[in-house]
Amino acid sequence: MVTEAMVAVQPVRRRSLVEQATSELSRLIASGEWPVGSRVPGEVMLSRQLGVSRPTAREAMRALITTGQLETRHGLGTIVVSATPLPALEQRLRRAAIAEVYEVRAALEVEAAELAAQRRTPEDVDRMRHALAERGAATSAAALVEADLKFHTAVVAAAHNNVLVEVFGSFLGALRNAAEDIVADSTLRTPDEDAAVEAAHHALVDAIADGDTDAAVVATRRNVHATLVRLRGET
Repeated sequence: MVTEAMVAVQPVRRRSLVEQATSELSRLIASGEWPVGSRVPGEVMLSRQLGVSRPTAREAMRALITTGQLETRHGLGTIVVSATPLPALEQRLRRAAIAEVYEVRAALEVEAAELAAQRRTPEDVDRMRHALAERGAATSAAALVEADLKFHTAVVAAAHNNVLVEVFGSFLGALRNAAEDIVADSTLRTPDEDAAVEAAHHALVDAIADGDTDAAVVATRRNVHATLVRLRGET
């Protein structure tokens, strides 16, 4: 008597281009063709080498940044830092450290936004709107981070509190590193959440320009809340 095999058969799934590109980058790292310490090609060159679009190449690099194999360094580009993915625990600890930076960011920027709504000048608002336009026009992760930091530095400057400006300035290095990790980690925010954060930036400028302190505080909190929730593992 012939019986049916009861082994569960997994459905065949076609891998996406991002998955294929990520796999190829992983192979290059594991094989030593991209040794630890080497700089990987930029998005344009990498997309040509892989035969994919720039967004696909970008997402593949982000995937390996998330696993700890690549790291974006200011002024240097993207560097190979590990031949193998980081253990899950180490990834969680890394996110916890970033969350601490963002908690401090939230505390500083909420106060700055409230004071800016009270003390801003027309020139302050112009600087914020200019930085916001640069943020919206950013075509790379590095450009986005720099434009975002420029925007928030302009908000802090509009508070016209020298001590707050000095504290925020001393904090920029840690904030830049955290922001680069967040932008690189595509699992931290959904496209809808990214859109909500973009809207919160515009709402913040409008609130400060209108002198609406309550709205400025709300917009600032909306800006960091979704990211903090993900970093803390609350979703």
